[in-house]
Amino acid sequence: MPAHPEAIILGIAQDGGVPQPACSCNTCAHYGEKESQLSPTSIAVRDENDLHLFDVTRDLARQLLFIPEESRRVTDVWLTHGHLGHIDGLGLFGKEAMGATGIRLHASKSMLKLIQNTPQWDSMLKQGVFLPIPFVSNETLRISSNLSIRPISVPHRDEFTDTHAFLIKGKKRTILHLPDHDRWDTTLTHVGMKSIRDWFQHIQADVVLLDGTFWSDGEISRQTNVPHPPISETISLLGPRNPHDFDIRFIHFNHTNPVISEGYESHDLDLKGWSLASEGEVIELT
Repeated sequence: MPAHPEAIILGIAQDGGVPQPACSCNTCAHYGEKESQLSPTSIAVRDENDLHLFDVTRDLARQLLFIPEESRRVTDVWLTHGHLGHIDGLGLFGKEAMGATGIRLHASKSMLKLIQNTPQWDSMLKQGVFLPIPFVSNETLRISSNLSIRPISVPHRDEFTDTHAFLIKGKKRTILHLPDHDRWDTTLTHVGMKSIRDWFQHIQADVVLLDGTFWSDGEISRQTNVPHPPISETISLLGPRNPHDFDIRFIHFNHTNPVISEGYESHDLDLKGWSLASEGEVIELT
């Protein structure tokens, strides 16, 4: 394990992944023809002898390959919320696959209630696969001398659970992991800030892994039922990136988002200096 913490991006797709099941759109067909894929959004943080996963997807086997072999023993899982792609890998820790025990499971009270009310997951609690540890919104948790984590409540479609982003702080660099939220006006009101820049500067985020599900409004017919701030709107609110700005890397791409299509630059998509995250990239927290 590294002497100082580092984050590894394990997935950058929306919950359905890319290719998305039963989809024959040009993007999914292209990834299928290349025998390539993008996994649902997740990150790992290596800290001394611990490996923290933020959300657990069905692609866990593929995603752990981004981590050096000697560091793949998962010790902690942190859950953002109860939607499919963020939690559907929990079962892989059970006796049918990994046969793990003693995984510290960090989640909000409503997320833990969902797990306890789901027979398969509740049986894993009873078997000691997971050790439930409820967290409190906006309360910073000191994990080690090198690492602290603060769950931040954000508004999202909370049909099953509430939703949290995570502020992950090393000795010198801090990551805000925000894969899902509904709209900037409600999120900013919720956190008591006037602008995106004000918020990211206030929490002293150096790198922001940010909800980029869609590029624009109307990308899918039912988009009003699955609200996420489009990348184009976020960039319009931010303006161009300045030399000393925080580093925003968009994640959680739906298969309809043109930024993941072949030759997306030809679509005249202007990121104005902001960037797209890539699977496997490492972010040092020192």
